[in-house]
Amino acid sequence: MNVAEGAESPVSGMSPVGRFETMEEAREYALVILAMGLDCLITVEESGYLIHGEDGFVAAVEEEFRLYAEEQELPSAPETVTVFGSGVNLALIWVSLLLFCFALQLQHAGEVDTYLGSSLGIWEEGQWYRAFTSLFMHADLEHLMGNAAFGIVFGIFVANSFGPLRGWGLILLSGFLGNLFSTGLHYPDERYSLGASTAVFGALGLLVGSGLHLAWRERSFRKGIRAFTPLLAGLTIFGMTGIGGVGTDNLAHLTGMASGVLLGLPMAHLLVRKAA
Repeated sequence: MNVAEGAESPVSGMSPVGRFETMEEAREYALVILAMGLDCLITVEESGYLIHGEDGFVAAVEEEFRLYAEEQELPSAPETVTVFGSGVNLALIWVSLLLFCFALQLQHAGEVDTYLGSSLGIWEEGQWYRAFTSLFMHADLEHLMGNAAFGIVFGIFVANSFGPLRGWGLILLSGFLGNLFSTGLHYPDERYSLGASTAVFGALGLLVGSGLHLAWRERSFRKGIRAFTPLLAGLTIFGMTGIGGVGTDNLAHLTGMASGVLLGLPMAHLLVRKAA
């Protein structure tokens, strides 16, 4: 675009605001004027194409042209985040495992204590498996169904963001780490725990971590605030359904979520680099 110096407009009440070499470019900048709610005119000159704008808005149009030109010179926006499949089949397999393990609990009630999360068992006896096996044990059917329902919903969201296999692996890993951290914080006091809710909160943390990475990558404070939407939604649902009452290990929920965030941030970064 060139400044339209010395040019005159053939229409009364209008003045030249810019000269362009091609009609395509002239039409592009004419749309800028139209977006301002103003009238414009394009004329053909020997040196190119001239855009005319309303007399009282020449300075405003020229400033808008300047801003528009600067915007076009900015680097293109980062690629959108890859959306993977939902992994519903893996979610159903997970629920099936929860039901199978619950059936085993009922049949072998005397052996349940061997697989519960235990601060002393893990940190004194070195029974690290407890942090994992406790994710598949539940106090009763209502406890199991509540965790399964929310786990499917958040698990599908995680699968969309990280991929089905990778996503469910991260969910289980965040639950395992969450149980390790929570029992470590309880130690040396004895503390027993069971249930998939640590992994469910891990899924929430993974979603928050993915959202925070997107906000950082695009340098967007607004998207950073929106990254906590999954967490707020999860806490609201858990509160409405009564999950989180007496006997609930809220520390395990917190450490599960924190583990999810710590896993989600670097994994989201690796996925973006891999896709680049």
